[in-house]
Amino acid sequence: MRSYDTIIIGAGIGGLVSAALLAAKGMEVLVLEQQQSVGGCAATFSHRGFRFDTGATIGSGFQTNGPMQWLAEKLNVCWPTQPLDVAWEYREGKNTLLLDKNRHSLLQHFPASESFWREQADIADRLWAVSEKLLSLYQRSRSQQIAALLRVLPAKVCTSKILQLCTMSAERWLQKHNLHRDAAFCRFIDAQLLISAQTTSSSCNALYAAMALDLPRKSPCSIVGGIGTVADILGQKISSLGGQVICGEKALSFTVDKDQITEVVSSKGRYKAREVLFNGSSAGLATLLSKEIPTSWQKESRARWGAFILHIAADKEIMEQLHSSHLQLVDTAAGKLAEGASLFLSASHPHDMTRAAEGKVALSISTHTAVQPWWEAWEKGNDTYTAMKLAYTDKILALLEIHVPGFQDNVEFYMAGTPLTYARYTGRHLGLVGGYSQNSIVPPGRNHFGIKNCTLVGDFTFPGQSMAAVTVGAVLAEDRIARRL
Repeated sequence: MRSYDTIIIGAGIGGLVSAALLAAKGMEVLVLEQQQSVGGCAATFSHRGFRFDTGATIGSGFQTNGPMQWLAEKLNVCWPTQPLDVAWEYREGKNTLLLDKNRHSLLQHFPASESFWREQADIADRLWAVSEKLLSLYQRSRSQQIAALLRVLPAKVCTSKILQLCTMSAERWLQKHNLHRDAAFCRFIDAQLLISAQTTSSSCNALYAAMALDLPRKSPCSIVGGIGTVADILGQKISSLGGQVICGEKALSFTVDKDQITEVVSSKGRYKAREVLFNGSSAGLATLLSKEIPTSWQKESRARWGAFILHIAADKEIMEQLHSSHLQLVDTAAGKLAEGASLFLSASHPHDMTRAAEGKVALSISTHTAVQPWWEAWEKGNDTYTAMKLAYTDKILALLEIHVPGFQDNVEFYMAGTPLTYARYTGRHLGLVGGYSQNSIVPPGRNHFGIKNCTLVGDFTFPGQSMAAVTVGAVLAEDRIARRL
């Protein structure tokens, strides 16, 4: 039985980043991934000549001094990015906003919001600076890290403005700027927060909201080959550094001696490890430890949302009506921002022939959906579940047709995915995606069930589900593991 310094369960971005950094230090690492390719929720898959991103997504964190640039320099890799002048287009009713770094369209449509956006940019820049500082302290001693943070945090974070935001909701923040009476603006903010913070302004912590609203300002991009290219590059790097990445092998259980995992049992073998890193949540960890998922887990993790996804192959003509390869749609009449009433669409770049043939485009379109009704429909039988999928598909296609006339005539084929699909292909408990709702400045607790050599990474362990946030969380986790080895 082979022994490793660290075994990583799950080849999502968090697991791959940690594995690559450990391998770069000469550690013996093994990554086990149940699917046939790496990436998890940030994967790209092929079907009938098209390459689809697993979910509707956009590249983030690749700006100068951003987490992905830091990682590229650390690992000596290059990300094949294509910058987007317009991060995405927002359409609600007859209103169209183009979200770019200068926010011209946004300020033109909501001129009273200018002071709010100035404050948001200032706060976000301060928080990005803290993230940059955290990464710059990588591999320093604990005393050096603490001393350096004590020097930078008071100036960047311990301001009266930021301390106030720590204790208030985004809704209260809007009230401070007298924007709470503008229903259209509040709906716009809620739509952005639901994507990036998994909740809306009434409960989203204002400090997290400042970061969640910053994406269009920070060099958004498309990734050549799809978002899964990042995972592919990381997987190749791990292998080139002497690590092992094995796909198609599922971790089934752990052997535990007192408070230590001593052995990982997979569908194809058994492995020993000094440390185990789990790319997932406490709920997934409980399953591998053959323990009951705590009844309080969902409440404590503030987890609710899954995604209903349509992967669509279409003629490129539909993109001629859009100003960006990313589109957000809101159905004002629905009175809510989920269950098909709000959509986020990401399309393959028109010049990326690796994802679709000339004249074609690969689309991923998602809407937030509560996970439990899907499992209840499945329990009632395939007919009930299929009918629910068709109803959601029709609703999404109808909304797209309103905003992009002729859309359905240009569709070559489509595939629908539900929370059950995500649970099956990513191993995520109940098919939950996007991490936890960022209601409080304090992240929800992580239950390690008393295991001392197990570390969690992923969007349930660090604020924000973006690639940037997951990467920062993984770097911090890997740094802790390396100190123990």
